[in-house]
Amino acid sequence: MPEVLRRYVPVRLATDEAARVSGPEIVPPTSLGMNLFGLQTFNRQQVFANMILQSEWFSSRGDGWTPMPKAQLDEWGWVSRLEPGQTAPRPLVLPAASSQAVAVRCTFAGLGELGAGGMARIVRSAGNSLELELAPTGAQDNGAWLELLSTDPANPLRDLDCRKADTPREARFEPEFLAFVSGFKVLRFLDWQRTNDNAHIAWSARTKPDSASQTGAAGASLEDMIDLANELGADPWFLMPYNADPDYLRGFAELVHERLDPRRRVYVELGNEVWNDIFDAAAQAEREGLALGLGGGDPMRARMERYAERMVAAMRIWTAVYADRPGALVRVCASQHANPDLARIVLAHGQADHWVDALATASYIWLEMEGRERSDLDFIFAQLPESVDRTLAMAEDNRAIAAAHGLRYIAYEGGQHLVTANFELAGALQRDPRMGDVYARYLEGWRRRFGDTLVLYASTAPVSEYGSWGLREYAGQPSKETPKLTAVRRFQREAP
Repeated sequence: MPEVLRRYVPVRLATDEAARVSGPEIVPPTSLGMNLFGLQTFNRQQVFANMILQSEWFSSRGDGWTPMPKAQLDEWGWVSRLEPGQTAPRPLVLPAASSQAVAVRCTFAGLGELGAGGMARIVRSAGNSLELELAPTGAQDNGAWLELLSTDPANPLRDLDCRKADTPREARFEPEFLAFVSGFKVLRFLDWQRTNDNAHIAWSARTKPDSASQTGAAGASLEDMIDLANELGADPWFLMPYNADPDYLRGFAELVHERLDPRRRVYVELGNEVWNDIFDAAAQAEREGLALGLGGGDPMRARMERYAERMVAAMRIWTAVYADRPGALVRVCASQHANPDLARIVLAHGQADHWVDALATASYIWLEMEGRERSDLDFIFAQLPESVDRTLAMAEDNRAIAAAHGLRYIAYEGGQHLVTANFELAGALQRDPRMGDVYARYLEGWRRRFGDTLVLYASTAPVSEYGSWGLREYAGQPSKETPKLTAVRRFQREAP
């Protein structure tokens, strides 16, 4: 989840820092990227051709769903047995909304019986296959699932594959998703990796491409993320778990080095927003920093200095793996956009600035939304141009710090940050044509003043009380309702 900006306090650059960044500046071309939202079905974006890969098994006894006990799953995540009176529902991610029903064909190995629910209707069933009909509309209450009614413990139902009838069996990714993502030059995998969960995952326990789900605690398989970048000709941006041990870091780096197209660059970052109180990794870094006597007793300074130490340790491993082509590796230090002092702390600690190539912040367009109603739309849009300018002014402060350390300045997240629990207001804001004008001003301002890498947050996701982050709310949403995406597409076509 992106950062929460509460206020902006202007920061005056130190005299020596300003002097080091003075003089004519060459603005590089803008490399526009996108954060890919989580794979879960509720984000309403079919990513994989196989519609079950974006969910997990549940347990039901007719009175609701609960997570399937791990003891009833095999090593790949397939249900090995059911208890008496128990069934196993499995949500399907819906294809892009269409005016016509979509035919889906499911195949599986083993012995078992499947039912269907929600929008999924079984048209035909024979042997180890069944045919479904789905009719997604994009409505919030759309949902569909299969339900494992029985399975043979000696030969359990497994290798379940449900895809649109016209999608080739060998296709890994959904064509509509590939078309949507195509054109973005950087793909950041924060939510695919489930980085914010701060889980302890051993390299040996990572998700594989043939795992039954790509949404478990370990996130999506690294092979899939690399293959997506290769297929689209995009540079991947990976986030190393804050708790990753050397084996995980080395295994991850070596697989990327081996599998990623050598013409591509890889961005690498430790954790996500370790400065941000809402994430577990931030509290952990603070505890560790204080225990080690960092920060002179100041909790935030201790947190950021500990982040610097863990970041350097991770980047040392990546640097060694990429010793043969260092230009293909972009080592990222991330900091809070509205508080440049945090970047100063991190980069000045030890020799942290020697082990990174870029300083990144989240350059969000922000307004206080508390108490606002739908009737305030005109007022809000009247304030947003100033908000854009304020955001870009903060970016100038951060770029100066990066330059003082000889680093690039880039954005790991960006776009609008208008969070309100008023769903009527939120939806109206996101679908208003003036939102496209806001994005056009923002993108053009970034292009003229900064260039380099700007990674928008995020791909596809519904409006929620936690924010309206998606460039669209669901796959197949009419273009007249997606002004943010329309502005982005225009920028992609017209920017030099």
